[in-house]
Amino acid sequence: MDINLNCNQVEALINFYIEGKLAPSLKSEIDEHISKCSKCRQKIEQLKNVLSQYESKNYKTQDENLSHEFISKLSAYIDNELDTTDNVKIKKITISNPSARKKLESMYSYQKLMHSVFEKTKNNTKFDYSKNIVSALNESSDYNTTYFRNIIILFCIIILAIISGFAYLYF
Repeated sequence: MDINLNCNQVEALINFYIEGKLAPSLKSEIDEHISKCSKCRQKIEQLKNVLSQYESKNYKTQDENLSHEFISKLSAYIDNELDTTDNVKIKKITISNPSARKKLESMYSYQKLMHSVFEKTKNNTKFDYSKNIVSALNESSDYNTTYFRNIIILFCIIILAIISGFAYLYF
């Protein structure tokens, strides 16, 4: 496959070329182009140098420096579910990293808020259930008795109507 890329096309593909995300045939075309074109070769080298300096100086923010392990174990730490080794690791990270401290404090605040909402809901639920049960028990005897009595009276009226209808037809 012979594409013969121009400089604009190579510039558009530089990032993919450096990251190794190109098809082998396209990569070989870029390799061929930069072997002939010093301008594109120089751009690629400059970009590689900038990226290597960035990686070596580690310009990550403090939140990015927090390890996935720290974040995943933070909730277990707050709930006292970690073993001693992991507990010490979390404490060391929190002491040495202000961002980790801030994350821990926000988790504690979140836990406190969730706990208070849960307790409030639990207390309201107990109150509502007990209040509803007591009021139902107080009213149930009157309601059930009245309801049952009305059904019996209605049933008797229907039976009497049926008997009187048969009596009228046959006598």
